[in-house]
Amino acid sequence: KGETSGHVQRVRELYYDCDGDTILVKADQTGVACHEGTYSCFSRRLDSGECAQPSKSLPTSILYELFRVISDRKANPKEGSYTTYLFDKGQDKILKKVGEEAAETIIASKNNSKDEILYEMADLWYHCLVLLAYHNITPTELLSELAGRRK
Repeated sequence: KGETSGHVQRVRELYYDCDGDTILVKADQTGVACHEGTYSCFSRRLDSGECAQPSKSLPTSILYELFRVISDRKANPKEGSYTTYLFDKGQDKILKKVGEEAAETIIASKNNSKDEILYEMADLWYHCLVLLAYHNITPTELLSELAGRRK
C-alpha cells in the first residue's frame, strides 16, 4: 500500500494490552489512511453513524489520486491518453509543457483573474506531477522536501 499514492504509515512503536488481545500501533502518517480519503478509517461514531471527519479530509488526496493515474499511464500506456502521449514524447515535451503552463499561469496572475489562475495552475500542477512521475519521484517525497524547509 502507498507505493503510488505516497500514503504511508511508518511504525514507530507497538504496544499490546494487559489481556494480550489488542495491539496499539503508533505511527508517523503521510497522507490519508482510508480509501474514502479520511485521515483514519475510524471516523464514524457508533452511536450516531455520523462521520467525525469530512469525507475528503485532506485536500491533497486529489493530488495523490491524480498521481496514481499518471503513474498508471506511465506503467500501462493507454492509446489516446494525453498522459501516455507525454511519456511517449519524453522529457523534452514534458518540460516544454511545464514551461508553457508556467507562462500561462503568470499571465493569468497579471490579468488578476481568479478563474484563469485556477485553470492555468491546475494545468501547471498536472504537468509538474507528470514530470515527477517521469523521474519516479512521488508527491510524498516533494512534500517531505517542503516540510524540511519549514523553519
